[in-house]
Amino acid sequence: MYVYTIIMDIVICIAKRDFRIIKKTVRYVRMYLQDQEDIIFLIAPSVINKCYSSQWKKKNNVTFICEDELAPGLSFQSVKKCQLNHFKCPLHTGWYLQQFLKMGFALSKYAKEHYLIWDSDTIPLREISFFEGGKYFLAAKTEINQPYFDTMKRLLGFGKLEDFSFIAEHMVIETSIMKELINKIASSDLPGTLWFEKILNATSGVDESAFSEFETYGNYCSKFHPGLYKIRELRTLRECGMLFGRGVSDSELMLLSKMGFDTASFEYYHIPPFPRSLINKYERFLEQML
Repeated sequence: MYVYTIIMDIVICIAKRDFRIIKKTVRYVRMYLQDQEDIIFLIAPSVINKCYSSQWKKKNNVTFICEDELAPGLSFQSVKKCQLNHFKCPLHTGWYLQQFLKMGFALSKYAKEHYLIWDSDTIPLREISFFEGGKYFLAAKTEINQPYFDTMKRLLGFGKLEDFSFIAEHMVIETSIMKELINKIASSDLPGTLWFEKILNATSGVDESAFSEFETYGNYCSKFHPGLYKIRELRTLRECGMLFGRGVSDSELMLLSKMGFDTASFEYYHIPPFPRSLINKYERFLEQML
């Protein structure tokens, strides 16, 4: 059990496919990661806002932000337009957009001294600390994707600096450092007017997944702000969707907690065995109704 030492606002980006599981995620985030006055910011397409009642948002201290209104010039269409001019491979516009939204939150009127990025499909199973002894925690993982670091090299002049990955299901962001990183990117001589355009133009154009906000921010901190963070490992179950699906019960989540897991994730494309798979099919049907 980690010492519960700091509370902060949490930022969660939602795609249409996550509009149902987010209610469960929010309930557990409020239970384990926040105090009463702290806010959960849900950033999503405007159509998703109608899925949540004013009463539910008030009860959980949720503020909804339309993804096209968070940061100047940043929208689904602006990202797609830049991709069409640069990419020679299939476009994953939403995948890139949600990364820019997590970064761009630091530029918004909502950002305080720090905020916690949290994945919409990840449920915390116990109280988790993110600050101790004057330092933030960053999680160490094992994923390695070379195009991320090739893009980072073009953006910042350096690539991978650590022997582990920063790509976890969450990340604590120091707002001033994220602004500093964005300003450094914006001042580069790469093509593009806005900072996210420069990121897209720094990719190879032939790799479908060629940028990671987590790797970029984590390695930037390693180089320029090493004393502000310390690294730790959590027990995370990323493939939990294959076991229980998104219809996982509270008792099953409690069992995972007793087994020593800190978080459980339920990816959209992880399908559990029948009959639980029927819930996934039902969610896909509802998604088409939005």
